[in-house]
Amino acid sequence: MRSQNIATFVVDWGTSNFRLFGLDSEGSLVSTIEAPLGVLQIKHAEFAEALEQKLKEMTSDYQHKTVVMAGMVGSASGWFNVPYVKAKATVSDIAKNALLFQLPWGAQAYILPGVSYRTSALFCDVMRGEEVQIFGLSLFNQSENTQVVLPGTHSKHVFIENGAISHFSTYFTGELYALLSQYSSVKPPSPAGKEVNVDAFLKGVKKAAAGTLLNDIFSARALRLFGELNDNEIADYLSGILIGNELQSIKRPNIYLVGGEALCQRYELAARQFDIETHTFSGNTCFLHGMSRIVKELSHGR
Repeated sequence: MRSQNIATFVVDWGTSNFRLFGLDSEGSLVSTIEAPLGVLQIKHAEFAEALEQKLKEMTSDYQHKTVVMAGMVGSASGWFNVPYVKAKATVSDIAKNALLFQLPWGAQAYILPGVSYRTSALFCDVMRGEEVQIFGLSLFNQSENTQVVLPGTHSKHVFIENGAISHFSTYFTGELYALLSQYSSVKPPSPAGKEVNVDAFLKGVKKAAAGTLLNDIFSARALRLFGELNDNEIADYLSGILIGNELQSIKRPNIYLVGGEALCQRYELAARQFDIETHTFSGNTCFLHGMSRIVKELSHGR
């Protein structure tokens, strides 16, 4: 049974979702479990119980294997509130500041700290989990100085300098899209399809070029009333407006995209409208490579 080859468990534990990966001694993936078991779904702080149940599902031989966790599990709403590492942050900084504790069944566990960035009283930012993907990307990217965009609920624009996370910004793009799609007066009559409606999406991207976001959002309603947008185009049009608005902040001629295939496809389409070259990498793959790097740092440093 391959699951018996697991040497280390790594966990991406976010607000809404839980992903468990079993890695062998070389850092290669052996097994995966995903579940809608985010930190907000854990009642009475029973994180250990929830984790153990998933470990048992993966293998019966789990009691003495180290678990390394990243994401919102290390936040104030998670298992422990682990202090952020300040940017500039390296792989070594993340490993050195990981919280080490013992699980109820005797195994060691680490929760990674995440990264914070501040330049003034009103300009600050934080990330938890994305830093792991960033450090995994460096295995593919030969450039030491670049910009990485991680699309998602809270999209991150991260700048890498000399192998360290130098500074970054968070964009409310995904969450705002969800709010508009569910609760607003421009709520699409029908949800977006599995395949992006390219024409409608690019109409939104081009509209966003005007830089008048609040007016652009309302145009989804007005254009529908005037028959210039069909009901099945509204969702992709809004998506184009929000992603187009986000990408206007990018000043570099090329970026690295890290995330899921479907969402990255939208960012690729929008980036072309601004003459931005994109290089896309799997979020899962980058997370696993990043975790492998951190696990090696933990084993060498403690």
